[in-house]
Amino acid sequence: MAKKKRYIRNESLYNTVQENEFLNFFDYVRHISWIISNEKVGRKKMRDTITCLLIWHKFPNFSARRAKSFLLLLKKFKIINANIPCFKTLCNYRAEPIIGNILDELITESSKPLSQIENDFATDMTGIKTKLFSSWFSLRCKKRIRKRDHLNVHISIGTKTLIVTAINVENKQGKDNIIMRKHVDKTAENFKINEWSGDGMYWAKDNCRKVSEKGGKPYFKCKTGKTRWNGKKSGCLSWKEMNQEAIEDKDEYDKHYHKRSKVESANHSKKALFGDKVYSKLKEARENEETLRWINYNINVLNRANYEWGINPLSED
Repeated sequence: MAKKKRYIRNESLYNTVQENEFLNFFDYVRHISWIISNEKVGRKKMRDTITCLLIWHKFPNFSARRAKSFLLLLKKFKIINANIPCFKTLCNYRAEPIIGNILDELITESSKPLSQIENDFATDMTGIKTKLFSSWFSLRCKKRIRKRDHLNVHISIGTKTLIVTAINVENKQGKDNIIMRKHVDKTAENFKINEWSGDGMYWAKDNCRKVSEKGGKPYFKCKTGKTRWNGKKSGCLSWKEMNQEAIEDKDEYDKHYHKRSKVESANHSKKALFGDKVYSKLKEARENEETLRWINYNINVLNRANYEWGINPLSED
């Protein structure tokens, strides 16, 4: 059997990025923790808490007790300078809804340094396993089967660097288009939008209108068959132009649309590095746990950006 051809990459650059991941990780954690806690009440305590939570979730299989042991080791060797709380206190903080608001800000802060090179974006949703099981499936089907619960994670990324600019972690399905439009608004606060792509789930006039309002051009998977575009303008110019281009110049349209495939790469990368499941039982804790891992994913992207594009997030200090 012929060996699968591997894509060409800069091996020297790849090695440099990997070798310096942990050397830069703690500097980036200190940096974004300082930014987000600078205007908070009790900012020293908040900064220490965020630092401990981020380092804990850098490692997908660490229990709370082992995480505290590792944090104490880092402090002993003066790698971090933070007060290490009890493992139970860390778990309690992770379950606080207010922490979720701070983590959303951290996603924004960790993506800002790449605003100078990111102009094209894409949105998609992926599933994350939990350790919980629902009983309704067994009751309805009268079978002794348990269906594992999942989280639905909606992310929007820059297609050049794969940096996450907005994220929503939901316990239920639905509201995909509403979430996508919120992501456009949030991304537009710090980035200039040229293109926005997505699969057939986002093929809607309101989505096209929102992207065009922010100065971008939509590229969504246009449906075929009985549900295809009927050729009418219907009050949304960007909707009409998108569907016309998909029909009249399909090859060129697909070059732009298929940038959305980069979202799949981001999902795979995050799951490979930081795990594809969450262990918390409480709703808010599950959402915060998953968001913490995506912040660490963004920190990894910043590490790569430092060497590949010469963008150092610490230069803003």
